[in-house]
Amino acid sequence: MDKKQSTSTLTSILAGGLAGASETVVTYPAEFVKTRRQLEVSRLGLKTPSSLSILRSTITNHGISNIYAGCQTLAASNAIKSGVRFFSFETSKRYLARLSNGTNTTIVNVTSGLCAGVTESVLVVTPGESLKTRVIHDASSGGNLGKQSLPRIVSEVVRREGVLSLWKGLTPVLCKQATNSAVRFATFNAIRDRLRAAWPEKMAGTTATLMAGAGSGVLTVYASMPFDNIKTRMQSIGNKNTRMTSCAIHMAKTEGVRVFWRATTPRLVRLTLSSSITFMVYDYAVGIMNRLTADRNQLHVSSSKIKL
Repeated sequence: MDKKQSTSTLTSILAGGLAGASETVVTYPAEFVKTRRQLEVSRLGLKTPSSLSILRSTITNHGISNIYAGCQTLAASNAIKSGVRFFSFETSKRYLARLSNGTNTTIVNVTSGLCAGVTESVLVVTPGESLKTRVIHDASSGGNLGKQSLPRIVSEVVRREGVLSLWKGLTPVLCKQATNSAVRFATFNAIRDRLRAAWPEKMAGTTATLMAGAGSGVLTVYASMPFDNIKTRMQSIGNKNTRMTSCAIHMAKTEGVRVFWRATTPRLVRLTLSSSITFMVYDYAVGIMNRLTADRNQLHVSSSKIKL
């Protein structure tokens, strides 16, 4: 690996990690509400508590800090996940672009997104989501698992259910993250390019990034929502269902097909903001790191000339 590629790889990892941690802190209350709603089991024809009622009851009964139960777990997971995602995406994109000689950019973006989704799902997302879901489920019944440090949370979950429990729900997570990455990266680039082509003067700066991020977030939510609901049920405390298909069939039979799109609104709010924040922070961080690298290289060249 040459020096230029190493610098690009390191920049992608650091900028992606910073972007992931930043968006988690801002959007976590929506993630908390979404998970709580997905954990509610209802009978056919009966409504589950709304997002606002869950927020009110949580704050009233447990305090406002409780809506951040599991935040440290997800923030750490997202910081690592985003670094892995951008590294995997950029690496796959460079390799596939060389194979296609710069043609079929949409196919390259989709395939690179799928590669990134699979990589992050296995290494980071499944354990992180599994821990977050258990912490929120525990907090809903007044437990104190979320008040412990992240190492203690991991230790406690492993002690109770074994280390393999951290990868419970891997199949729906793989499906969800692959869909997320493929749809998000493909639609983000397509929307941003079209906006800049249609309005080059108005969309030259961060406006196109914000609008493309929001648009890609909306499409990502509806495409991957069924997998997210199945994943949450499989990772809940006490759930014995280890197969995605059997869990999905049981949910559909007992609660109806609409259960797969439950809590779409809070997830839509979170991912719309998340997409914009992530890409903005990523682009900004990459710009700063590239400038710092260029300044350092220039200083190195100047020092060499002085020595000569």
